[in-house]
Amino acid sequence: MIRNIPTLNFSRCFYFVRFLSSASGEISRLTSTPVPDILLQNLKNAPTPKIVLKIINEHSSIMNSKHVMQALRSLFDLQKFGSSDVSTKELLRHPDFSRLCKKLKSQSGVIDLNETIEALKVVSYVGVPSNSTIVQVLLQLIRQNINSLTLQHIMFLEFLINQFNSSPLTEAFKIALPLIFETQLPYKMNRDDAAHLAEYLHYASKIDLSKKSINMIVEALCKPAQEFDAKTAKSIIWSITDMDEPSEDIQPLLNKAINALLVHIDELNYTDIETTLTKLIHRYSRRHYYFYSEVFTDTCANYVIDHDLGFRHAVFALRKLGRVMHVHRRLLDYAYKKAFEDPNCIESGDPSQIYSLAIATSLTCYRPTHWDAVKNLIIKKKDLAAENKKEIIWLRFAASLCLLDIYKIDILTRALNVDYLKALFTKRPDLTDILPSKYDPQNVINLLKRATEFPLQASLQHGFGGEQYVLSNLLSKQGHQIDHAVLYRKGEYPVAIDRDVEFIEDIEVQSKGELLLILVFHPIHYTINTKELRQTAVLSIKTLELAGYNVMPVNLEAWEALNDFEKIPYLMQNIKNKMESVSNDAIENR
Repeated sequence: MIRNIPTLNFSRCFYFVRFLSSASGEISRLTSTPVPDILLQNLKNAPTPKIVLKIINEHSSIMNSKHVMQALRSLFDLQKFGSSDVSTKELLRHPDFSRLCKKLKSQSGVIDLNETIEALKVVSYVGVPSNSTIVQVLLQLIRQNINSLTLQHIMFLEFLINQFNSSPLTEAFKIALPLIFETQLPYKMNRDDAAHLAEYLHYASKIDLSKKSINMIVEALCKPAQEFDAKTAKSIIWSITDMDEPSEDIQPLLNKAINALLVHIDELNYTDIETTLTKLIHRYSRRHYYFYSEVFTDTCANYVIDHDLGFRHAVFALRKLGRVMHVHRRLLDYAYKKAFEDPNCIESGDPSQIYSLAIATSLTCYRPTHWDAVKNLIIKKKDLAAENKKEIIWLRFAASLCLLDIYKIDILTRALNVDYLKALFTKRPDLTDILPSKYDPQNVINLLKRATEFPLQASLQHGFGGEQYVLSNLLSKQGHQIDHAVLYRKGEYPVAIDRDVEFIEDIEVQSKGELLLILVFHPIHYTINTKELRQTAVLSIKTLELAGYNVMPVNLEAWEALNDFEKIPYLMQNIKNKMESVSNDAIENR
């Protein structure tokens, strides 16, 4: 018997299918919602390292690579920046940290390169030895992916590797990383990111990169479109000052970075400003002249005053300025004002601070406000030389004090210097008795480093008509070095001089004759910014004039800047003016 087959209601089927489709979508959405990883959240939110270690102890068997990396990350952040309840040494010895390292080893095959480097950072920070299994595993993983390293990876790895003790693998990395960096630099360098370029330059300053690679970085940084913030400008300056042998090619970049730092100077703390100034000044020399910036040096000095940083910072800044013979009268006045307001700065001050103050003050003939009051405090200070301060150069300290007309017996007996010997002989002959017998003038003269070059000699001989009229390379019995001497008779005519004379005191000067001493002053005899003749040079001139000699100083730098055809006329005209002045003075004194 054939049963009746119900008729299919298409309308009802349509709605039923649509309902099933809708329901299955809802079910799909429900089942695809990620289940919260409670273990990962607990590791991330752990407030202390001990809680992280407790979680590791209880759940290490189910931890995957994400859990392991989060545990490492949490331990690092809490130890370095957060609330740590265990020391790094305790952490290294903790059994649960060892358990974590074993888990890291088992999961090492599934972590990516960034995670591998991050894991190496953590075990390095904790102090895991370089010969440990986990460190060796991580280094091997990096070695296998070495061609995938970015330039940032390489620079960071260089830092990490140097934290480990030497091992065959770490030594191999120290050799390989700079080579890989140099090879990949032309292809991976971000030429439009000044901060990254500054990082490359910093890396270059620490390793032996080729000049070609350094120039590549420098050229990218020198592009007009590149602008430096305070951090980048500071980094560039520090990197250049840290280079073993920077070339003059780097000068435009250094100037650009210094100018940028001047614009953003208020974004830096004074420690960074002072460090930058120190780095620049310590690299300055006649060869590396471009490390000196007059504007930046003045700005640093003004910063101390404008922010009222006090006596200590002022004298430290003055000491740095004195190293390059930079004069800043406003800073000198500020330091003396602070000492005047608080005499304890001198009375209980560290000898090195008084040393710095004396060096700065004796640089030129300028005497700051409150000079007399502070000078008296220095004179009265006892036991100034009692401490054996390594940073004090006693010879220079003694000379500076004597130039200031301050004669401290404890300092004088520690050192001897020609500069203050001259001051003793001319101003305080009574103090010569305190000097040990071995310090007689002749002994000092014997120790003098005699000049070997006399750039004016040929021009003078040509101007006077023969070498017999010009005597060179002389001394005074007080320790002066005389470049040239010319003897005049009445009527201002030069006469020949005995060639066998060493001391000017032994030159025979006829009645109404005049002896002209020519002193050649090099750039080192002048202040670097104001071009004033330093007080040591002024003292040489004064003591010779007090002894009855006529002295004509010549600025070598100015003379060398003349054209060759101008040099002889320049010298002869200045000598003529000097001798006419001597004649006029003689007439007035009759």
